[in-house]
Amino acid sequence: MTVGRSTADHPPNSDRPYEYVIVGGGIHGTCLANHLITEGEYTRDEIRIFDPREELLASFAKKANQCGMETLRSTFVHHIDTESFSLESFAEGHHRANELVSTKNYPDRPTLDLFLDHARDVIERRELSDCHHRLKVTNVSRSAGTETYLVEADAGAIETHRVVLAVGLGATPTLPEWTASLPDDAPLAHVWDEAFDPATPDPFEGRTFVVGGGITAGHLACRLAERTAVTLLSRHELEIELTEADPHWINWRHIGKEIHTLPPGSEARLDRIRSARNDATIPPYVERRLSEARDGGALEHRQSEITSANATDEGLSLRFDDGTKATAARVVLATGFEPVPEQPLVDRVSESLSLARGAEGFPVLDDRTLAWRRTDSSESAVYVSGALAEPSVGPFARNIVGARRAAERILDPPDQAQTGPLPMSSRGGS
Repeated sequence: MTVGRSTADHPPNSDRPYEYVIVGGGIHGTCLANHLITEGEYTRDEIRIFDPREELLASFAKKANQCGMETLRSTFVHHIDTESFSLESFAEGHHRANELVSTKNYPDRPTLDLFLDHARDVIERRELSDCHHRLKVTNVSRSAGTETYLVEADAGAIETHRVVLAVGLGATPTLPEWTASLPDDAPLAHVWDEAFDPATPDPFEGRTFVVGGGITAGHLACRLAERTAVTLLSRHELEIELTEADPHWINWRHIGKEIHTLPPGSEARLDRIRSARNDATIPPYVERRLSEARDGGALEHRQSEITSANATDEGLSLRFDDGTKATAARVVLATGFEPVPEQPLVDRVSESLSLARGAEGFPVLDDRTLAWRRTDSSESAVYVSGALAEPSVGPFARNIVGARRAAERILDPPDQAQTGPLPMSSRGGS
């Protein structure tokens, strides 16, 4: 289904600076644009979304399909629209309430198709594609002699009063060391490779090994097991958790108490957030799919690691940490991305604008506004949403609900009296 037209791959023309330029057209960038227009009463002419893909949400939709996602982990009230029950109303109005999947001890969850169709409906109704330009941002700098920013793209630059970085999890997949010696044409792929398609037949008659122990690996193993023999390889026993974190972490009051009382930019914040996130876990409904595939004989789970791999004419020859081997194999990695602060654009923007970096390179943000602080602790007009905002938004920062929480803060930050004074530190600490 087509989302809607996007503008051409050249900078928009404007006689005056835009109010907001959003870098990234995924869940976070699109959600923010919708909030700015719907709740902030900005016009489409005042907002631009820069993303090199042809359609808004294209990257999310592609990745969800690549890993074989059938339903979202998020509930039906988490989506890109401003009204909490918008997705539910859409489902009922289109006679698709059966796509709100019942979950024990948890609110209903939408199917992937329902979620995407609702998002596309929002994009079309709000004409958000009019804001989208298919451009890749390369840097952000100060516009000489003005209080505005110059957003530099691969085909030119434009001026804006505010910039929002909504750049996603990262661009570089994490690869195990044993992959380094394999040739480019080896039967090895990462689930997030641009060219990876789970529907492509395995050219070999051996077994496909899926490497990973989290929800992406679980989805992928189930999808591939529909057409070939699969072994899911994980370093640990599969851990079952329904949600990415305790739902208390959606509440700003809880976030303020548990996170904002710790020094900005500190390792303590990251430790608290990571201890709260249920990373590398599989929800019960994915565990059931895995069990059904195991019972049918198409899938096995093995707690093991690959230590070396060699390419042969029949596929990969693998050696495992217990000394066993496999031949004529194909490997698909579900091992995530490199840390988001290591993205080159993040480095360039922070250096160009003298913006503060904290522990592990995360931006130091104002917790009230999500504005990226300068190294002198003053507040810039560069804002952050998504995984980059975890030290301020908390464990759900990268999730759909995190997009809505970030939009709330950027559009309508609370009064200082509501949040209380915050300890100031532009650098990491304990």
